[in-house]
Amino acid sequence: MRKIFSSMDIGSNSIKIIVCELFENRLNVLAATNYPSLGIKQGNVVDENIVKETINNAIEEINTSLGLKIDKMIINIPMYEPEYMINEASVSITNEEKVVTGNDMVNALQTSIYNKIPKSRELVTIQPIKYKVDTVNQDIQYPRGLRASKLSVTSMCMTVPKKNIYKIISILQDLNIEVIDILFGIIGDYFEFKNSNTDEAITGVINIGSDKTEVAVFKKGIIYNSKVIFKGVGLIDEDVSYIYNISGKSAKKMKEVFSLAYKDFASTSDIYEITNKSGIRTKINQYEISEITMSKLKELLENAKKGLNDLTKKEISYIIISGGITNMPGFEVLAKEIFNGNIIIGPIKTLGVRDNSYSQSLGMIKYFIDKLNIRGREYTMFDEYKQEELVENRKNNISNNNSVFGRFFNYLFDSKED
Repeated sequence: MRKIFSSMDIGSNSIKIIVCELFENRLNVLAATNYPSLGIKQGNVVDENIVKETINNAIEEINTSLGLKIDKMIINIPMYEPEYMINEASVSITNEEKVVTGNDMVNALQTSIYNKIPKSRELVTIQPIKYKVDTVNQDIQYPRGLRASKLSVTSMCMTVPKKNIYKIISILQDLNIEVIDILFGIIGDYFEFKNSNTDEAITGVINIGSDKTEVAVFKKGIIYNSKVIFKGVGLIDEDVSYIYNISGKSAKKMKEVFSLAYKDFASTSDIYEITNKSGIRTKINQYEISEITMSKLKELLENAKKGLNDLTKKEISYIIISGGITNMPGFEVLAKEIFNGNIIIGPIKTLGVRDNSYSQSLGMIKYFIDKLNIRGREYTMFDEYKQEELVENRKNNISNNNSVFGRFFNYLFDSKED
C-alpha cells in the first residue's frame, strides 16, 4: 500500500495545499500550491462564498497538477479560546496474549477524555504525555508490544469552541472534501522543525502570519499552552503604504521583492521606483524600506517573546520561528538579537516545498504520520483506484521527459513494490 497524504493550511494571506507520499521513511512531494486567499481574516471565515470559491480554486490547481481529484485532507483550525486539559485513565488488556496493541493505546486515550468535553466545545487533538503498564515500574512513551494486564495513560487534550471550526468544515463538505484530522497549525510548525533536543526540552514556537502571530509552548513535544497576538506582517504593508502613499498591494510587493529584515545589510544605492496614488514617480532605496520592515519585525518578535513568557514561568530552551516572512534575508540575524538563545528557523529541506511558508501544511502531515506510527496503524488517503490513476498520470507526464525529475518518478512509481 502506497502511503499518500494531503493537507491544507488555511491562512488569511494564502492557502497552502500539499500532497505527499511516504517512501522509505521520507516524504516526497507529489504536488503543492500556495494560492492567494480571500474571505478569511485572522484565520476566521468572514465570507463563506468567497472562501468556498478560493479553496475550490486551490484544490483545482492541485487536482490539475496530480491529474486526479483529492477528496481527503488534514486541515488546521483557528487557535482561538483554546482549553488544555491533562487527563488520566486506565484500561484492561483483553487479548489472549496480554500484549499492548495500538488499539489499546487508542482506547486508553479515548477513555481519558470520556464525558469530559463540554457540548459547546470540539476536541482538536489529544496527545499522550506518558503511558504506564502494570508490569514495568516506570513511565513509557511507546508501550505497544509490551506484556501487561493494565495500560494507563496521562494525556493532554485541546478543545476549542465549535463555532471556530464548523464554518470551514461545512465549506469543505460542500466541496466533497472529507476532513480526516484537525489540529492547530502551530503543532505542524513544531513537527516540521523539531529535533531530538526540542523533544527533551521546553520549546517555544512562533508563527508570524499576515494578520496575526501565534505562540505556543511545548514540553517534550507536547503543546501545553498557546496564545494569539492580533498583529502580523501586514503591519509592514500598512506602514509602507502610508509613508509612500501607495496601495497596500504595491507595498506588499515591494516588501517581498526588495526589502531586507535587517537594515544594516541593505544598500542605499539599490533603487525601487514606483508611482504613488497621486501619480508621482517615487524612488525608494533599499535601506529606507528595510528600516521600516526591520522596525515592525522587531515589534512583532518582541510581542511574541512577551507572549511566550506569559505562557510559562519555566525557562524556554529552544525557540522555533516560522512563517513566510522568515524567508526574508536578514531575518535570522534580527531574531537572534532579540531572543539571545537557540533559534530554529528552517529551512524546510523537503524537495518541492523549500519555502518556510509551507511549514504548517508539511508539519501537519508529519504529525499525522507520527500518530499512525505510535499506534501501529496503516493508512493512506488515496485508495487503490486513485493510486493506480496517479501512477498512470505520472507515467504519461514523464514518458517524453528524460530529465532527472522524470527518472525520479520512474523509480518512485515503477521500481518499488506495493
